This record gives sequence, C-alpha cells and structure tokens, in this order.
Amino acid sequence: MSRTGIEYFDKYILKDGFPDGSLILVAGEPGAGKTIFSATFVYNGAKKFGERGVYISFAETKKEFYEAMKQLGMDFEELENKGLFKFIDLVTVGKEAIDKEIGFLMEELARFQPKRVVLDSISVFAQILGLEKTRVFLHTMLGRFIKAQNSTALLIAEKPVGTEKIGYGIEEFVVDGVIILKYEALGEVSRRIMEIPKIRRRSVERTQYEYVITSKGIEFLEIPELRREEMGYTTERITTGIDRLDEMLGGGIYKGSSVLLVGMTGTGKSTFALHFVIANALQGRKAVYISFEEPMDQIIRAAKNYGLPIEEAMEENLRIFTWIPESMTPVHTFLRIRKIIEEFDPEVLVIDSLTSLRQHMEGKELAKMLRYLGLITKARRITTYFTLNEETNFEVVPFTGASTMVDVIIGLRYHVQDGSIERRMAIVKSRASNHSRKIHKYEITDKGVEIYE
Repeated sequence: MSRTGIEYFDKYILKDGFPDGSLILVAGEPGAGKTIFSATFVYNGAKKFGERGVYISFAETKKEFYEAMKQLGMDFEELENKGLFKFIDLVTVGKEAIDKEIGFLMEELARFQPKRVVLDSISVFAQILGLEKTRVFLHTMLGRFIKAQNSTALLIAEKPVGTEKIGYGIEEFVVDGVIILKYEALGEVSRRIMEIPKIRRRSVERTQYEYVITSKGIEFLEIPELRREEMGYTTERITTGIDRLDEMLGGGIYKGSSVLLVGMTGTGKSTFALHFVIANALQGRKAVYISFEEPMDQIIRAAKNYGLPIEEAMEENLRIFTWIPESMTPVHTFLRIRKIIEEFDPEVLVIDSLTSLRQHMEGKELAKMLRYLGLITKARRITTYFTLNEETNFEVVPFTGASTMVDVIIGLRYHVQDGSIERRMAIVKSRASNHSRKIHKYEITDKGVEIYE
C-alpha cells in the first residue's frame, strides 16, 4: 500500500493507502491543489517512508517546481541529493520528439525503480501524443511498469471549469481510482471539496471531504469528537473580570462554558471581552483574544483608555491575534483558530466578532464552524466569549445558530434619554446558574465597565 503521509487522509479517508500497482487519476480545475496533493504524495513517500519517487512534468520546470514546493515546506532538492527523488522536465517537448522522450522516460523509470510516480499532466500529454496513443501508453507502458513494480502512479488531469468532463474523457477508463478536487462557491469565497467516486480494492466511507490549502500544503477538515470522558461537568468558576457581573452570574462563569455577548455597536461588547481575558491572564490563566475587526494597536489603545492593564497581561499570559476573514472559507478560519488553540493551549478565549464572519460566510457554514469550535473548547475546558453586533430586546436573540449553542447570553443595549445615552444589560440565559433576572444599568468609564442595580 502507498500512504500519502497526510495524517487525516491516511487515517480517515483511505485507511489502507492506495493499492500497490495502481494508476490513480487526480482531476480538478486550475488552482484546486492537484499539483500540491500529488507532490505531497511523492515527498512524504521519500521523507517519511524512504520510497523513491519520480515527478514527470509537462507543466513547469524543475526550478519552478522546487521553488514552489519549498514555500510549502517540501525540499525536493534535499531528496534528490539523497537519491530518493528524480524530476523529469518535459515542458518543452513537442509532437516531433514525444516518441523519443517516451522511450527515455521508460528507461529512466526502469533504472530508478520508483515506488511513486506523478505525471503532470496527462491532459497535456494527450494533447501532444493524441488520444489513442495516450490510451496505449497508459495500458501497455506505464501501466505495466507500475503493476510489475507494485508502484503507485498519480495522473494529474485538468477538469475544465464548470464541466463534469474529466480531462479528455479517456483517462478514467484505464485507471484504478479517481480523485476529483473541486470548488463550491460560498458567497465571496470558494470551498474546496475532494470527491472520491472510485478506488478499486478500497472502501471509502464518504464520497466528499472538505480541505484547504495552507502554508503546510493540503489540510482536511477533521470533525471533532467529544468523548464521554470529556463531557463531564465542573463546578469550578472563573471570573468575567467584572466583580458585579460575577455576582450576577452566581459567582462567575463555569469553566469551559461559552458566552455570547450580543448588542449594537457602541454597547461595549469588546470592552466586556477585554475585561475577561485581561483579568484571567493576570490570574495566571493563558488567554487568547482573536479579533476580526480591529488591528492590535487599536485593541491595546482601547484597553488602556479604559484603565485595563493590557500590557501587563500581554507580558504574562495574553496573546492577541488579528486578521480579516473575508478571503478565508469557514474551514480555513476554523483550522487557523484550532492551530492557535493547539499551539498556545489557552484556558480562556475571545472571538470578536461573529458579525465579521457572518458578512463573509453563509449562515449554515458559520453555524457548522461554531459547532466544531464548541466541541474543541468543551473538550479542552476553554471558557469562550463570542461577540455579536446585533440589536436585542433581551427577549429575542438573533442568529440562533450561535445562541442555541452557547451556555450564557448577555444582552447589551442603549437608548437616548434626556439628551444622554443610557446603557442597559441583562443576562438572558445562563445554564445551571442562579443568575440575576433583572435589567441593569451600566456605564463604560475610564475604569472600564461599571454595572449598577
């Protein structure tokens, strides 16, 4: 068997790897990640399993390929120097020389004896050689070599945008497996899907799997599982960073709970969240603040204006991350947040705000991302704040995709009375807590949030 070395793919998708002696078609639209997936297969084969690999390219030169792959953390030059990899450049080959080059190619394969081969791309190859000769090559030359050596070959094929046709329509009839990489439009972004309609001698549980392309290459969405031993409750509470709010909640927030702060612009949602992460960081807990709306310097300045010791907290346990989510799919955003959680291992987390995510994601996709994130934070006992910029009357909470999944909902609102702004707040929901049912007045001062009866 030939495993890809991509942990999720080998563990959940093709558990036994590609069957030995197989030709696998990897088809997809331009930019779907065909080259990255195939190159990863060859690279991991050499790096992790000590198996020689060959990459045959009609698409880019050796220099271009090496430079592009090095940016993804794959050093093919190192493998070549160790005798584990060979790149065969056929970019400039024309029709008049193709027969000669095929002979040279087969001699190189026979001499090098690779366990893994990539042909990039079979579509260009068919353009040069013609359909019938391509079929003969796949059947009698490359196919026989792969089966005789118990090797595995990935054949990359271009799938024209907006069509169901794969390559030239002949490749799928002579291969042992088909993997299709495709796009699905999600508003401003596209979701990447791997579809596996056919793998001989292998069973695939699902036909589709979601993935993203990151600086590490291909990463799949791993659906979190909440094991029984992780589902137990705890009576330990932690502070909100606001003494009066702790009292209103019956002694603070249960560790591992999720909190939704919902209110209009100017109600102080971020200020409540800053109280939370700063106070807990100063009490010795690792804290993470992720902002999709403001750069770090504005967050720091706002905290200092409210008298909150953010710089001291950052010297201790607080980390702040900021980025604009508009160019990322929900999966990409989820994987980035998960990476931060895994690397920093926080006890408290703020996501500010869900409104920014909603502007660039479909509601169903955002709800799915929040559900997965909730499973991770519950398993790790991370107490999490989400902010949402919406008007609330303390009775109806918008965006039920978030409100039904959280443990605590705090509503914030304001109105103008006698020429001045008055702010009001209420704890709309707090599971397993004897919380205040009153509507309270609060102000945002140079000391932060102050809550009154």
